[in-house]
Amino acid sequence: MKGFLVGLIVAALGFGGYTYWKQRGDAAPRASVVAAAGAPPKESKEKKKRRPHGAMRVAHNVNAADGTEARLGDDANGTATAAMPDEPEPMKLSAADLKIVGQGDDLSRPDVVHLDMSDDNSSRELSQDDIDARFRAKEDDILRCIQRARPDDETWVPGRVTVKFRIQRTGTVRGVRVEAPAILQKGGIYGCIKSIVGGIRYPSSGGSQVLTYPFSLT
Repeated sequence: MKGFLVGLIVAALGFGGYTYWKQRGDAAPRASVVAAAGAPPKESKEKKKRRPHGAMRVAHNVNAADGTEARLGDDANGTATAAMPDEPEPMKLSAADLKIVGQGDDLSRPDVVHLDMSDDNSSRELSQDDIDARFRAKEDDILRCIQRARPDDETWVPGRVTVKFRIQRTGTVRGVRVEAPAILQKGGIYGCIKSIVGGIRYPSSGGSQVLTYPFSLT
C-alpha cells in the first residue's frame, strides 16, 4: 500500500512537470510570433519617414510640332505624374540678328514748305516742352511695340531703338523712320511704331523739324 502511494505521487509529479514544460514551450513561439507581427508596421513607418517629398521631372514633353504626347513618370511616392514642360531657353542671336537696320522714310531730304502769310502761327516755333509732352503721352505704346517685336520674353536683345520723325508746319507728322536690331525689325517694330507716332498731332508752327528719340534696350 505504501509503495502504491509513492508511485502515485511520483506519477503526479511527473505529469505536473510535463504540463509545466509544455506550457513554457508553447509560450516562447507565441511571443516570437507577436514580436514578428509587430515588426512590419514599425519598418513601414521608418521607410515612410525616409521618403523624400516632391515629384521628378521626366525628360519627354509634349511636342507641339509633331503632336507627341507627354509620358508619365513616377514621383517619390510612387504616384504617376504628368511630365512638366522644360523652361524655355533663350534664343542664340547671331551678329546679323543684332545688326542695326533702318526702315521708313528718308528724313535727310528737306521738307517742302508752303508759306501761308495769313497764318498767325507762321512765325511760332515749337518748344521742346511742346514736343516732349505729346511724345511722352505715347511712350508706353512705343515700349509695347518694342516688347512685342522681341522673339520671346527670355531672349535679351541688346542695343538701341531710335525713333525719328518729321513734324510739319501744320503740326502733323509726316515721315517716320525706325532704326533697330534686325531681329526686332523682323518682329514688325517699324509698322507698330509708325502707326503710333504718325498719329501724334502738334501745334502749328513756322517751320518743320526732325525729332530723334532713342530707346535703350534692357
